[in-house]
Amino acid sequence: MERYLQQLPFWNDLSDAERETIRGCACLRRYAEGCLIYARDQECLGLTRVLRGAVRSVMLSEEGREIQLYRVCEGDYDVLSASCALNRIDFKTQILADADCELLIIPALCLAGIKQKNIYVRCFLYEKLGERFSGIMKRMEAMLFTRVDQRLAQVLLLRADETGRVRVTHEELAGEISSSREVVSRVLKQLENAGAVRLSRGNVTILSEAKLKELCKECISQQQTKE
Repeated sequence: MERYLQQLPFWNDLSDAERETIRGCACLRRYAEGCLIYARDQECLGLTRVLRGAVRSVMLSEEGREIQLYRVCEGDYDVLSASCALNRIDFKTQILADADCELLIIPALCLAGIKQKNIYVRCFLYEKLGERFSGIMKRMEAMLFTRVDQRLAQVLLLRADETGRVRVTHEELAGEISSSREVVSRVLKQLENAGAVRLSRGNVTILSEAKLKELCKECISQQQTKE
């Protein structure tokens, strides 16, 4: 725990009393893939750092449709999970374990008091918050202006392991690219017919990185044209 705490970007800028406060409230938690880490009707979670694995933050529509906002991978921080510690910011999201994971959590109540007095902590939180909102805006832009096959290609290349396999369901992919499962299934079948991927239950195996990368190049070219 001490080693993880010393890796916090603002650790050296804390007073001795603030360090003791964080030592007393910080905790390590482990979650299995698919577990619900935080729900929107629960108390604010706090600042989290992914030590191992990955988590994803989603919003649910009234119809139950899941829209992925962002994914947090090993070594990165999630600040929206501590949004209630930030004045006038309230995000109704859910956080799920995208893989078996271990998290360092500094509870929001503990963080709020330190944030009020320590400008370094406050700057870190708002800087990370700005980065997160920027990422969400890019996802919204992609959802509005990028074709589904291009978004799928980007996600598959990003999530593939060293053998080219992506362990994911069509429903999960739909949430990640903000589309419907039916559309994702149809486009994946088109990619399979084109020889780019092979589909199996709970898995997508990349057969041709070149074909998927070509779709990504088309997406980048379109964005540059708009700019």
